[in-house]
Amino acid sequence: MAQKRRKKRKRRLNKSPASYNSIGLSKASQEDYIEAIANYDRAIQLKPDYAEAYYNRGVSNIALEEYDEAIEDFNQAIALNPEDANAYTKRGFSKSLLNEEAAAIEDCDTAIRLKPDFAETYNVRGQTHGDLENYAAAIEDLDEAIRLRPDYAEAYYNRGFVNGDLADYEAAIADFETVIRLDPMNDDAYDMREAAMKALQHADAPVVIGPHPTNPLASGDTPVDLEKLMELDEEDIEEFEAMIETANKAIRSNPENAEAYYSRATAQNNLGNFEEAVSDFDEAIHQKPDYAEAYHGRAFAKDKLGHLEAAMIDSEEAIQLKPDYADAYFNRGLMKAQLEQYEAALADVDEAIRLNPEAGTFYFTRGFINEVLVGELDKDNVEIYETVIADYDEAIRLEPDFMPAHFGRIATNNMLGRKDAAQAATEEMLQLENPLAEIINMANAAGIFDMEDMEDMEDMEDMEDMEDIDTD
Repeated sequence: MAQKRRKKRKRRLNKSPASYNSIGLSKASQEDYIEAIANYDRAIQLKPDYAEAYYNRGVSNIALEEYDEAIEDFNQAIALNPEDANAYTKRGFSKSLLNEEAAAIEDCDTAIRLKPDFAETYNVRGQTHGDLENYAAAIEDLDEAIRLRPDYAEAYYNRGFVNGDLADYEAAIADFETVIRLDPMNDDAYDMREAAMKALQHADAPVVIGPHPTNPLASGDTPVDLEKLMELDEEDIEEFEAMIETANKAIRSNPENAEAYYSRATAQNNLGNFEEAVSDFDEAIHQKPDYAEAYHGRAFAKDKLGHLEAAMIDSEEAIQLKPDYADAYFNRGLMKAQLEQYEAALADVDEAIRLNPEAGTFYFTRGFINEVLVGELDKDNVEIYETVIADYDEAIRLEPDFMPAHFGRIATNNMLGRKDAAQAATEEMLQLENPLAEIINMANAAGIFDMEDMEDMEDMEDMEDMEDIDTD
């Protein structure tokens, strides 16, 4: 007689505190800090004296800008392991972000006593000394952080900031260029370098080192004059000329300085000197063949010169070198739209949005391309127009002054016969300064409209006329 087979009972695996801690670290590496903290919580619940889990939870709380909670976690980690220099350093960093500089420095002092060769501690203490305007102490600490860890981009950045405060702009530029070499995706370093370059050319006047303003081609300060809308004002021109002169000095000092050629090319692009820009981008790429940003900049210049095929090749090279380069996908999408390859253009803009969901221009462009692609309104494509309006809404939410999105939203609602929505959108737009100039200036800068497309608006000197827009 055959025996009955026993059913195997599923065994429930109970995770250990170490397992939850490991899962938390994995979640944190994916920037999912909420889930990371949830797993650290479970680890601590199972093992209340788990110092490492408290420390890791504190690090995730810093990432979430929950500095008080982070300090509590580091307090626990230190109570359980008083010799943990990392915990003192992170607690000091958290305190510095809460403007508790004296306590932050005290924690860093303790960490250095426990671990004299810990570069991160010197960086935190140096940054804190800089906040207190103790510049000599700040430079000394940041120098030590860099000596201990020569590839420490954050320490170079902080030292560059301090050198800027000390008006040692050449040293600041050198530091920010090192940051860019070590961390090419650090947008703040590019902004700070440009600001330091500008300050170097205007050293007689007090200049605050800070983020570079947005591209002047996208500003709305120009008067409503269709022939002059795209001209740079004198201050903008001086700024880019200063960048060129600073780059010239750097190139004379080191003819193989790829970053200097790139900086000069970027300034030439902004001044509309596209042939000179291409030449400089060529040299930057010659010196640094994997310079994705240089390929991207050269693509822009070639596009402006009408060399669309060559520009497309450069954009593709930039993407191959840097697959997460949102701007390169976006610009390639614009070029495909010029070729009326709208489906392919949308795919590129979608990818740009996935990589950088905070760029209002990307949403506006996707909405605009969809509107071109769908053609005339009928009952079968109303849903697509809903997505167009949703993209314009998102563009405005992210960049409230981005006039092409305002204008597109008004026009699309008007076409759909939504009088109230069009009127409300018009009134919102009219709250902004100089809206007509913004519409034409920024749209042209984005490469979406041709200036000729806007000429029928030339007589609209008084924007209040738009309040009577016909939405029937």
